[in-house]
Amino acid sequence: MRGLYIHIPFCKSKCKYCGFYSLSNYNGYISQYIDSLIKEASEIQNRNFDTLYIGGGTPSIIDPTMLDKLFSELFKIVKYKDTEFTFEVNPESFTIDQLRILHKYGANRISLGAQSFDDYVLQYLGRIHKKDDILKSYEMIRSFSDHIAINLDIIFDIPGISKQNTENSLHYLKKLQPEHISAYTFSTDTDYFKNIDSKDSEEEYMLVKDTLSQNGYTQYEISNYCKQRYHSRHNLLYWNMNEYIGLGAAAHSMLYNENGCRVRYSNPADLNTYLSGTFSKEINHISKEEMFREDVVFGLRKTEGINLDFIAKKYDKNFSDFINNISILIDEELLTVNGDNLCLSQKGSLLLDSVQQYIWEL
Repeated sequence: MRGLYIHIPFCKSKCKYCGFYSLSNYNGYISQYIDSLIKEASEIQNRNFDTLYIGGGTPSIIDPTMLDKLFSELFKIVKYKDTEFTFEVNPESFTIDQLRILHKYGANRISLGAQSFDDYVLQYLGRIHKKDDILKSYEMIRSFSDHIAINLDIIFDIPGISKQNTENSLHYLKKLQPEHISAYTFSTDTDYFKNIDSKDSEEEYMLVKDTLSQNGYTQYEISNYCKQRYHSRHNLLYWNMNEYIGLGAAAHSMLYNENGCRVRYSNPADLNTYLSGTFSKEINHISKEEMFREDVVFGLRKTEGINLDFIAKKYDKNFSDFINNISILIDEELLTVNGDNLCLSQKGSLLLDSVQQYIWEL
């Protein structure tokens, strides 16, 4: 499996909590940015991909004419196997004309950035859409085609916001029944909430997990739930350590070299540098020992965990030594061995960052 990710770093308004690279001052840059994306795509050597994901930022900020240009030129270059094509949208900027362009080029998943169904909470987070915008966008997609799967993003355990917000979001998720749900614990990527005490996420995490599991959704990754067969193949590329290429400012790539070692590439998080067309990438070569740790750390995000026998053979390791090294995590009931698989426990899911940090530092 190989994935192609395209980053659109433009937003009408920068959300107060967002740590991703994006710019709200983008007038006059979109056409030039698309030209740079196409130029960068033309430099890819292996142009075969299984998944395509357009994220941001706010990809739905691009008008239909520019979207048509992006896809018509892109698909002259890359070969996409038509298995999964995801496009992120924000409710306030998504239109029927954009939806027609996406359908024309085969998009079969739309990720709608809801975050909350409460107008006060949306304003509190710095979002510029309202609950009604979410519902209108959702209904527009549903009415347009039965063949487009919808993902809805929500955020829970927001500092300063009561559990009622999460309960309200779950009410609408049960009502709307999207094929996929990404439910994220609040991440302190900026200083916006630095003076507000963070919340204990356990109660709301379990509320989300239990409610969704009781309503036909399977949790397959720490933050992701889906109906049967609607898991995100592109997201799983990252946790399964498959190859992916990222295009655009601040985009990241991971490929394997001729020796089977991983090489990570990243574009500068600077629009002017990217528009210059030089695409000077920071390169990081990953050692076999680092690869082993990556497999464990990222694999633990999946509910199925990691297969110990597979990884032991892959890296020619004596896994009893590794188990001894992480025995404290098992003794503290943060990890559990289930047959041949090492998995997070429920307690470990709530302390994922700490578990991962411990393994990194072994």
